[in-house]
Amino acid sequence: MLNRRSFIKNSIFAAGAASFGITEITYANAGDSTRWALLSDTHIPADRAEQVRGFSITKNLDQLLPQVAESKPDGIGITGDIARLRGLREDYAVVKVYVEQMNKIAPVYMALGNHDNYKNFTEAFPATPGEKAAVKGKHITVVNIAPMRLIFLDSLQITNNTAGLLGQAQRNWLDQYLKESDNTPTLLLLHHSFGESDGALLDDIRFFKIVTDQRKVKAIIYGHSHHYSFAKQGDLDLINLPSTAYNFAESVPVGWVDATFTASGAKFKLNAVAGNQADDGKVTQLTWRS
Repeated sequence: MLNRRSFIKNSIFAAGAASFGITEITYANAGDSTRWALLSDTHIPADRAEQVRGFSITKNLDQLLPQVAESKPDGIGITGDIARLRGLREDYAVVKVYVEQMNKIAPVYMALGNHDNYKNFTEAFPATPGEKAAVKGKHITVVNIAPMRLIFLDSLQITNNTAGLLGQAQRNWLDQYLKESDNTPTLLLLHHSFGESDGALLDDIRFFKIVTDQRKVKAIIYGHSHHYSFAKQGDLDLINLPSTAYNFAESVPVGWVDATFTASGAKFKLNAVAGNQADDGKVTQLTWRS
């Protein structure tokens, strides 16, 4: 039997559809590529002056937003921990100010993390772009923008509790959606990382059993660890985004990623605004599995 430890050790660290709860699919453009600004772990606080580990969270955002605007993305994706710690209404009031700024650049799509609060988030953002999945208590968004499909999942389990969980209802939805959708190259975006840590995604084995053999799924993009790295689950690419707010280790950059996706691969450019900036501007290119 495949246990969680051997699964992680042996795999992760190796170098127009039937609409199941989704409204009718339309394509936002018809290009050969789509460019995205990818942010994670923004941890936006109610107090704009708040600092963590010597980093000014809102100062970082104020510095990177002009860079994002200059990149002229088709979309902006935030992979969770949007709010500071407990997803307070006061936090989301400031989040809303920043999202409104970003929406002037490109549509903003968000996944929820363990420091978000579903109720407070949905009150602050009763309407967000993209197609919504009808899974109770989960904020799931499908974005079709040629030549890709991006699915933002919700791994929030308990606010301000580190571990994450997709849950059976969301996994069932994803399983059926992937089985019934066409072969558009698909990216899955969520907050939690994978591994043996008690703070990782608790149902990662069941998640990977759904997606590993779905060849249309090309990569999984996530945050949570405040680390920037590339790895593989078999031949499926895993991209761990840095935090825009602060790092946990001096060797790690703080910033955002400028990503260009095509049907055959992707290019990721690191934009480090704080932390370790040695790799600022570094480009990593990936070729998707076929």
